Amino acid sequence: MTVSEPRQSAAADPVVIGRDKDSPTVDYSQTKISGSMAYTGGFGHTTRHSGATVDRTLVCKAFMDTEAKVVRVCSPDGFGKCFATSIIKKFFSVVTRHDMPRESISGYNSNEIPSTLDPEVARAGRAKIFESTVLRQELPVFFDEHFCRHPVLLIDFRYMHNVNFVLMCRGMTYSLMKLASFWTEAYTQDQLDSAQKEALASMTELRTELNENLYNPRFDFDNCGDNLRALFALVSDFVFSVSKQRYIVIVRGYDRPLCVSAGKPFEDKARKIYMALLSQIFKNNDRLFKGILTGVYAFPLDEAVDLGLNRMSTIMPTVNG
Repeated sequence: MTVSEPRQSAAADPVVIGRDKDSPTVDYSQTKISGSMAYTGGFGHTTRHSGATVDRTLVCKAFMDTEAKVVRVCSPDGFGKCFATSIIKKFFSVVTRHDMPRESISGYNSNEIPSTLDPEVARAGRAKIFESTVLRQELPVFFDEHFCRHPVLLIDFRYMHNVNFVLMCRGMTYSLMKLASFWTEAYTQDQLDSAQKEALASMTELRTELNENLYNPRFDFDNCGDNLRALFALVSDFVFSVSKQRYIVIVRGYDRPLCVSAGKPFEDKARKIYMALLSQIFKNNDRLFKGILTGVYAFPLDEAVDLGLNRMSTIMPTVNG
């Protein structure tokens, strides 16, 4: 398949999110989230050329207000897709050990994840990031209803290489391993029951096995798809078991596996592996609350029905003339 400029998928119409009727100063577009307040820290975003600071936290409201369960955002690099999904993750995600204050060593925060999790302390620390934002100040009811309510599973495919099938499989496997690593360190053992500990052990065991074999030249990458789906299933089991809440899935660089395999001899095999993973994540997944895919290119997804993405909304930049 030839990679082209961003274009609409045949399975989804582009959606332009309009203004809130009760707050006409608020622009809910994906490329410019602003409001009646300017925020200079935390999730404030300084534009590259003007130096102006724009608060983009209302992307959380825009994401939640979109009727489609899954949203695809396609725009060129530098349009703030990663920044927006970081805000979504910080706002919606349940608290974990990653949110606990880090020990200060010689004036610098340690990279070591704290050994304990106090949900109240973690939530207060997360809330402090949002305390002066437009989302917190102008939409307090929405904020209280959704803040720290859902696990967020972040899969990042943006850094895959386009050399050969093995490197592509390594890149996809590494992305799922990072997801698993985050959740293996999310809770302390004393917060888990026996079934949750067993689910954690299974997830850790497979992640460790894949990590040990990722650069083994004898490793059978033809089973890449099975490994990816098995690891995601274990993450899903563990996260849902602990949180008892449906999760949000963020896929950054969703188009990267399609780009790196486009026109290559392994394109069909790679696409089959990737589509099977997307199908597992999005089709008939009762644990899925909402999903967002970001990328540069709006690839036609002929398998949209099989992926559960036939009702997906695609958002692309618009030019006001």
